[in-house]
Amino acid sequence: MSLLENLLKKGSLHTPCGTAARRAALKAKLTNSGATEVVSRDLKLSEGDDRVLEASRVVVKGNLVLEDQSRLLVAGGLEVEGSIIHEGFDYALLFTGGALSAKNLLFHGELVSLGPITVQEVAWTYYNDYSTYADALKARIVVADDRFDAVDDVRADHRLVGHSSVIGPELAKLLSADVVDADGDWSYEDVAKRLLRKRPLLR
Repeated sequence: MSLLENLLKKGSLHTPCGTAARRAALKAKLTNSGATEVVSRDLKLSEGDDRVLEASRVVVKGNLVLEDQSRLLVAGGLEVEGSIIHEGFDYALLFTGGALSAKNLLFHGELVSLGPITVQEVAWTYYNDYSTYADALKARIVVADDRFDAVDDVRADHRLVGHSSVIGPELAKLLSADVVDADGDWSYEDVAKRLLRKRPLLR
C-alpha cells in the first residue's frame, strides 16, 4: 500500500500536514512514478470518489471539480489550466506532493500542497470547517472567508481575511459586479457556476 493510500485512511490531514516540519517529513517519504499524466478535458470527482495518482506531474487541460466527500491525491505536482472548484458544505480533499497551480481556486474542503501554490487570479477559500496547509501561496487576490489557512508565506496584491460581512465591501471593489454586488454579498454556488463556464471573476 502506497503512502497516499495510507493517507486516504485518515479523516483529516491536519496531524501529518499541519506544520512546515511535518509537511517536509512527509515529502521526504513520498515517491512517484516519474510519469506525466495529461487529462485533456475537465476532471470531475463525484461524491464519494477517491482517486490516487502516482504520477510525478499531472496536467488538467480544463477545470478540476471536486464534489462533497471526494478526494484527490497526487504524488507529484498538479497543473490545472482552468480553475479548481469545490463548492459545498461537506468534506473534500485535494492533496499534492509537489507544486499546485491553477487559474482560479474556489475551495471549501481541506487543501494540502507539499509544494508552493500558484494561482493566476483569485485564490478563494471559505468557512472554518477545514483548512489549507502549504508553505507558500501566491495569487493576485487571496480571500479567506471566515477561515484560518495555515500557509506560511502568502503573497498577493490584495489579501482579504475575515468574515464575509467585513471583507465583502472591499471584495466588491475587486471582483465583477455580477460576482459580488455593491453591498458585498455573493453566492458561492453562483461563483462556482461562473468558474465552470470559464468566465472571469476580476473586474
